[in-house]
Amino acid sequence: MINYKENFKNSLTSSTKITPVAPITTIVLMEYMEKTGAKFPEAHTDADNMMELAAAPYNYSGIEGINIPFDMTIESEAIGCKVDLRSDDQRPEVIETPFNNPDDISIPDDFLYNGRMPVLFDAIEKIQEKYQEVPLIVGVVGPFTLLGQLLGIEELLKLVVTDYFEIEEAISIVTDALLDFTSKIDSYSVDAICVCEPSSSSDLLNPDIFKRLVTPELELLSDNIQSGSILHICGDTTPIIPDMLRVGYDAISIENAVDLDYVMNKRAELNSNTKICGNISTNKALLLGSMDDVINESVNALEKGVDILCSSCSVPPHSPEENVHAMITARDEYISK
Repeated sequence: MINYKENFKNSLTSSTKITPVAPITTIVLMEYMEKTGAKFPEAHTDADNMMELAAAPYNYSGIEGINIPFDMTIESEAIGCKVDLRSDDQRPEVIETPFNNPDDISIPDDFLYNGRMPVLFDAIEKIQEKYQEVPLIVGVVGPFTLLGQLLGIEELLKLVVTDYFEIEEAISIVTDALLDFTSKIDSYSVDAICVCEPSSSSDLLNPDIFKRLVTPELELLSDNIQSGSILHICGDTTPIIPDMLRVGYDAISIENAVDLDYVMNKRAELNSNTKICGNISTNKALLLGSMDDVINESVNALEKGVDILCSSCSVPPHSPEENVHAMITARDEYISK
């Protein structure tokens, strides 16, 4: 019997003979909603529903961890943005922001008590009480992505070019808020905090600007996170893999667009201890593929030395549950050889 918590911790800090299959990003399936009765949008606003839906990958598919929250708007909502929670297979999104320019941005003194923050903290406590043996991973929006929600990502990408120093000041303010947020999460002794920075993807942001503007903020966060720390950036992050490996996180999470061989070679070249999570295709394999497709991708990742086996990003809600479980099947078959 695997001690899931110990195995997960070892995978981040040292080594383990059994590669964890963990939800580094969220796994919320329509099948889970049907089985648990916990659905969107109630699971965003009620701690019991959040717990039931978050634990479904563990309870029904054998995934070795629990990940909350299910969306990336809790921080922006607490800062003052208006959020549409939406329903069914749709995630919440920011629909209105009180900020017109970088100079407007300020963080409310009661930031950690606003919006759905109390729901998240309540859910953390409930999960830890009921699932003491299961690793808990809490997702936090990265500073550049959060700033993009506050200003609008298209506007932010323009301002980075035209008003760089104003953006530099604004992202520092946002990072300070995230330091308070991650410190609060740390106080619950969770197993890992995953900083999600989709807007920093090389598909959107110039790698040189990422290095100059974003990496200092990410490093500040990693330096202050007391739990296990994971950095997830979406898309083809090949140009910024060296920077991701240098900013001090216990692990980085990469998509299937990134060549695992390249990442492993770059890690060795930099003499980095950073662990690698990923990188099973969310669309080609988990959503549209067969169980064999998932197993083949999983075995390939394991053979290349991935430290935590997981989806390359959040799993699409209409993915078959059997495909999620196929990652466990692949890992078990691999280690039994």
